This record gives sequence, structure tokens and C-alpha cells, in this order.
Amino acid sequence: MLRKRMLICLAALMLCAGCSKNMPDGITAGAGEGPQEEAEESANAGREQQIAEESVELAKGYRDIYEGASGRGDAEVFEMQKKIIKNLGKSGYAAVDDADQINMENHEQVAAFCEHAKQGQKDEVTIISVTSDGGFLRYDMETQDGEIDVVLTTLRWENSEPKVVYCHEFAAHSWEYTDKGYLFIQEYQPEGYDGAPGEIAFRVEPLDDKCRELNRKYVYPVGYEGNNLLVADWDETDYSELEMYDLYEKFYYIKYGEAVPYEAYNGAEYEIPEGDFEEVIQSYLAINREQIRAETMYDAKQHTYRYRPRGLGDSGLSYGPYPEVVGYEEEQDGTLRLFVEAVWERKMTDRGALSELVVRTFDDGSFQYVSNHVVSWDENLEFKWYFPRLTDEEWTKLGL
Repeated sequence: MLRKRMLICLAALMLCAGCSKNMPDGITAGAGEGPQEEAEESANAGREQQIAEESVELAKGYRDIYEGASGRGDAEVFEMQKKIIKNLGKSGYAAVDDADQINMENHEQVAAFCEHAKQGQKDEVTIISVTSDGGFLRYDMETQDGEIDVVLTTLRWENSEPKVVYCHEFAAHSWEYTDKGYLFIQEYQPEGYDGAPGEIAFRVEPLDDKCRELNRKYVYPVGYEGNNLLVADWDETDYSELEMYDLYEKFYYIKYGEAVPYEAYNGAEYEIPEGDFEEVIQSYLAINREQIRAETMYDAKQHTYRYRPRGLGDSGLSYGPYPEVVGYEEEQDGTLRLFVEAVWERKMTDRGALSELVVRTFDDGSFQYVSNHVVSWDENLEFKWYFPRLTDEEWTKLGL
């Protein structure tokens, strides 16, 4: 039945787009089906079409926000998403961003839905997840007897007009509403499926605004992808556990707002002038050049650092976790101690790891990372997400 309803959903999109309703020769819509099935499918088709049309009207309702966005940098995109979410909230919808970095509007609707689902009661809710391009993913959910059915609708802006480009329905293979206030939903995917993971996460319960601000400024830009700043124990007396080349890439983006100017491909190798490399690292760590050189491949004759971008052999894990600051303390020495938890959508956990990151701030708005201590890991994780870079020996074995 889900397959039939998905086909109906796609058909509804074709109708919304003005596509021909003619069927191929020899095929009759609903052939071989009884009156009850035909009536049910007709009702479902009408519902999907209504969702599509309604979604387009919702997007038109915030056209001025989308078109008025001042740019496409991280800060501008964040502000655009925040305004769109407010707009959708005023229209009565539960709305959040697709990275869970903005508190959900009308979160009470979703919390109530989850409680009713736990109790096996009948209920429905719509969650709109605003994407960075100004479109959204819309989740229309129904629950009964503890099961959750989802209609997922994707809307994008094309040629300055909102358009529903995809609709898909599925029954949740599993779901969980955690004590921390996360709703996780898993769509079943067959063994060997190599597409995007089927897990979805929504932070329903709001986070403290200050925690949100601290996360955006100090933690989220580094995150967990491609570096071990948040998953290694280190401090200003010992940086040996940190991978400097990973941090060079992360810190470069934080400092300059763009990726490092070195193309990444298998076997790529560059020499970075010492001043360029050290300036980036020392902007965010109180580390001297001798310590940097001890943890890297430094050429004293050329005054350069050898740099090998990650390639296929050490590209790391896709769909890893993201950090959120869940608490903080202001220390007597003026530093901030941030309590950071890893939310891993793929593993349906909102506390994959807990660490304490200490940050030193300055009056001009700049900052440095002081230390990190990993307090705990989720014992149910089969593996951790950080992969070290290739050693020289591994590099040679791969013939790079």
C-alpha cells in the first residue's frame, strides 16, 4: 500500500505542475482494484495534492524574506532561516531549521504528538524543516497504535518561484522521543542501500539562547567532521593528541570564511609557507612555532610545512554527528567552560559523547581554544567517527 500511495503522491505533484493526466495506451488508472481501494487511493491523492498546493502558498508567504536575504554566507543564511521559521510559526506550524541550530517554533505541538504516540493514541502533526537555500522539507505525520506514518514533501525555489519537487511516504521503521527532547525517526532501508541514511532527527525542546550563541561562535564551526578537537584530551601543556593539519583546514575557514586554497585529490601534496600555516594555527591555539613543527612535517630549509589534503584513503565518515552546547560555566580566570554533546542522527543518539571544552575570549571578539576533556562516550556506539590521516607508511603502501 505504501508503494501505491507513493505513486499517488508523485501523481499529485504532476497535477500540481500541470503535467498531462493521460495514461499510456492500454493502461487504465485503478485497473484491477476494488471500489474500496480506489476510493482510498483517490482520497490519498487528494491529500497529497492539497499538501503540495498548501506548501507552495506557504513559501509564497515568505517570498519577501527569501528575496530580501542580503547574501549567502553562513551568517546571512542563518538569519534568513530564522526569519522564515518565525514566519511559519506565526502561521501555526511547528518549524525548525534542517541543522537543528534554531529553536523550534510551536514545539509544544510536536511534544504532544510524541506523547500521544507513546500512549498509542491517534494524532497528527506537521513539522517544516527550513533548508539553507530557503526551501523546506515538510513532514506530515500521523500516529495510531504507537506507529508513525510520514509524508515527506520537498519544496525548492526554481526561477524565483516555489515548487514542490518531490513527495515520498513511509511508515517509520522505528522512532524515539528522548528525555532530552529529540525526536528520532527511522525509515527502513534494505541491506546494501548506499544512499543517504534513513534517520531523521528534530530537536523539539528548546535550548537556552546563550548555549545556542556559544555553540554557533565557538563549537559548531569546528564540529566533529574531519578533526579531533572535541574528541581528544588535550590542554595547553600538551597538544600532541591534536591533528594540526585537520585544525589548519578548520581554522582557515573560521578565519577567512573559505576553504584552504589547495585542491584535494588523491596523492595531492603541497608546501605551505611557514608564516601562512602558523598564523592560522596560532589564531586559535596559544601554541609556539616549535610545538607546531614538532607535530607536523616541517622543512627547515624551505621554511614550509608539507600538507597533504585528505583523500580516498582517509576521507573519514560521512553523516557524522554535530555538536551542541548544553551548558556553560564562567571560570574565575575569565575562560568559558562549555559542556558539549554529540548528536548523531545516523545512530539515533542525542548524547554520543560528552566533552568539556574551555575557551579563552578577548575584548576584540577573538578567541582561543584552551583545552578539551572527553567525559564520556555512548557505550552503545559500535565505533567512533574520527579517522586519523594517513601515515607516511600508509601513504606509500597506497602508491600515492
